Amino acid sequence: MAIIPDYSTSEYDETTSTAAPDRADMLVRAKELQAEVEQFAQHLAHVYEGYFQDFPKNMHISFYQEVLSEVEKLKSDINSEDPFSAHRISSSNLPYLHAVWNTAKSSKNIVKLRLPVFSGPFKHRVLAPGIRIKDIISQGGSEPKRNQNGRSARIDVICDGGLSWHRVSSITNRRLLFDMAKEMLYCGDSDDGAPQDFSDVPLVKLARSLKTISQGHQIRNSNPTPNLALPRIFEGEHVEIDNLLKFCRDMGVNVLCGNAMPPPPRLSKALLLEMVPSPRRNITPELNIDTSVLVALTSDISHFRVTKESWFGQSQKDHVDLEIRDPLTPQLCSLLGHHTLVCTSEAAKSLARIVHTMGTATENARAQLLLTPDDSTTRQQRVERFSSLSVHGDNIPSDLQLPIRVVNVATDSNEDGCPSHLTVPAWEKLEVLAQPGRSVFTSGWSKGLTTITCNVCM
Repeated sequence: MAIIPDYSTSEYDETTSTAAPDRADMLVRAKELQAEVEQFAQHLAHVYEGYFQDFPKNMHISFYQEVLSEVEKLKSDINSEDPFSAHRISSSNLPYLHAVWNTAKSSKNIVKLRLPVFSGPFKHRVLAPGIRIKDIISQGGSEPKRNQNGRSARIDVICDGGLSWHRVSSITNRRLLFDMAKEMLYCGDSDDGAPQDFSDVPLVKLARSLKTISQGHQIRNSNPTPNLALPRIFEGEHVEIDNLLKFCRDMGVNVLCGNAMPPPPRLSKALLLEMVPSPRRNITPELNIDTSVLVALTSDISHFRVTKESWFGQSQKDHVDLEIRDPLTPQLCSLLGHHTLVCTSEAAKSLARIVHTMGTATENARAQLLLTPDDSTTRQQRVERFSSLSVHGDNIPSDLQLPIRVVNVATDSNEDGCPSHLTVPAWEKLEVLAQPGRSVFTSGWSKGLTTITCNVCM
């Protein structure tokens, strides 16, 4: 089992050898940190307002609670006559929290701050939190569960859509030299020329555990890249420290030290949009609808509170359970909203076959409202009728653009039926798809449209 030691907090700092920090200045900086994190929270609420995914609004909560706790303790200690208050102030965890925030401000496409992830042992790779489908965040399967006996480690910043993990440590050169001496490593030049073994130094254990845990996770078929930020370590001052940092890098961990870090950027609207872009930024005005979405929008399971029957297959039972926990219709309709909606004729025919063969009366009615043109019915009337056939009717937007327009796939294709201007990787992806999926993605990719699908394989 890989355990990441809590090697970030001030217990590892040499506070006794430095002058007592200015209390008023510490409180000012603490309040500035709190204000910036609150500004970040407002940005999250704004970019995810009305979006079908709600949980990304809370990606900062764990970190924000730690900041609030430190600010409140600092306020209390500054006004305290307790003789130990000065020590508590000098041992504050705020320098570490500032370092985490500065790392976050230098990151793009953040998924989570201060997230506990499962630390092993791993029977198989665990799905890491991040973006699996274009601009849609998955929480993954890494949240430690109660029966795992607390086997977890916190990752300070998960960014680049989940592809990068950052762990921050506020250890200093002086403390690291102390740890190395404690392990009888820092003893000057070696006469025998044997390479030094840094394995038992706590910082190396941290780096190794971070690497091991990242290898136990996957996001988009890759392991997250482990990064170790050391803002109070400075390279070039001690040969032994430089050798230890090289040892960490050689095991596959990216290490960034204080003298290689640029000054933290000023928080601005532009920077916030880099830290967490709008999830709608790449969604085209016209949306290409996959058969899986047509089925989801038609199914009684998505619109009614269905009771599990004995004859249900396991997939149907799982679908019912999922709908109870996280209803799909409000999410889908919120995403589709005011967009123009199109689907291929193959997708429309596939849905028609499904509802004709096994659909209920309400499923047939929804399918007709979704796809069948009728000049005698206005768009608003169609949406009202569609909403009346769902327990989620109040969450179906009035600007839903029904009916979905049925289109034919472009005829400019190569001998395999793929549009000739698509790239080779796109062809290779399309070649393994059966109809109607092939027509759906051929149409979407050739026209540059966002394709909405429930197919996790894409």
